[in-house]
Amino acid sequence: MVTSARESKAVGILGGSFDPIHHGHLRLAEESIQRLQLSRVLLIPARPWQRETTASAEQRFTMVELACRGQNQLVPERLEIDRLETSYTVDTLRRLRQRMGAQTPLWLIVGADAFLRLTSWHNWTALEELCHLAVVPRPGVHIEPSLPPLLQAWWDRRDQHTNLASGSLVLLDAPQLEISATAIRKQIEEGRSPRYLLPDQVLDYIEEVGLYTKKEGHGP
Repeated sequence: MVTSARESKAVGILGGSFDPIHHGHLRLAEESIQRLQLSRVLLIPARPWQRETTASAEQRFTMVELACRGQNQLVPERLEIDRLETSYTVDTLRRLRQRMGAQTPLWLIVGADAFLRLTSWHNWTALEELCHLAVVPRPGVHIEPSLPPLLQAWWDRRDQHTNLASGSLVLLDAPQLEISATAIRKQIEEGRSPRYLLPDQVLDYIEEVGLYTKKEGHGP
């Protein structure tokens, strides 16, 4: 019997800067719910250690909250922004495991470009015991056959059905909206409207607090 998303206990995890969150993020979350039969997707604003964000952590979380309003299967999650120190994906997954238990399937949703960089992630070999991977194709990104052995083994098992809580990989070849947060910020800075690229309530908030303009300031 096929388990519906409403009946499933599987949980998706979609992290990112969300600076700002836009319809591309939300459509990917919705596609993941449908194709992976998820009960919900956690949207987790990150504290990127590679670069600084334009909006503050609280502003980015507020935008995620606004984008998820009225969508029961999209859940804002503060796990990373509430940690003052650097927060790695493996740490976040461990904390989710503690909260949800060892038997809950967790699906980490990553782009193909991020998948190819997986071996550079902190303690990346622990991921297989913590989550499944849903790899989203990216234009111009090709997954070569010569991957590191453990990553190659994970890739070779792609699209195999399992009842386990972690260790699987699927290629989530879902339609994508080519929307860029960088381009949205640039449009706003130049005085152009990005309406219809992101939820109206998020754009209203951006305009209310003056985000991404040349005179912007970081709010609390």
